[in-house]
Amino acid sequence: MTSIVKFPFNFDTARLQMDAEKFVPEEWISHFNTHIYQGDWSGIALRSSANAHVALYPDPSAENFVDTDLMSRCAYVPEVLLAFECELKSVRFLKLAAGAVINKHRDYMLGLEDGEIRIHIPVLTNPQVEFILDDQKVEMQEGEAWYLNFNLFHTVRNEGTTDRIHLVIDCVVNDWMLSNFPAQV
Repeated sequence: MTSIVKFPFNFDTARLQMDAEKFVPEEWISHFNTHIYQGDWSGIALRSSANAHVALYPDPSAENFVDTDLMSRCAYVPEVLLAFECELKSVRFLKLAAGAVINKHRDYMLGLEDGEIRIHIPVLTNPQVEFILDDQKVEMQEGEAWYLNFNLFHTVRNEGTTDRIHLVIDCVVNDWMLSNFPAQV
């Protein structure tokens, strides 16, 4: 089963960065998995479960997801989301600050075989970001869209001097989504 797929479309990085810049530092919420990282790993919940107690948490048991009030500040993200012709669950900006590390871990039920996947779109990155999935380095460029099977062990290090921000989209797998994967899937 394919664990890494670069989708055949790109997004306007400048416009994504303008959307991310609309949030002041105090609005970035620390990631809820506090035991798996060092430094600043934070996010902005743009779409969340309807009754979320922690908006940043992509609750796998939730049935209804809605745009948060923060989504209304984004001019381009809604356009990006239209490119995904499938049901969307959580949508977040996730920032890994310069010098921060996300330790080796796995997320569960986020592989193609599970019917729900996570897409990463780098908004802001630098050459010193090291993203390792299943012992393989994945080099994602700004504006690209990537599926990674997060059921596999992964780790991220930002050894650069600038923050790394990704737009992270959790999607329900459907026929359209499958059409973007290699034929051997």
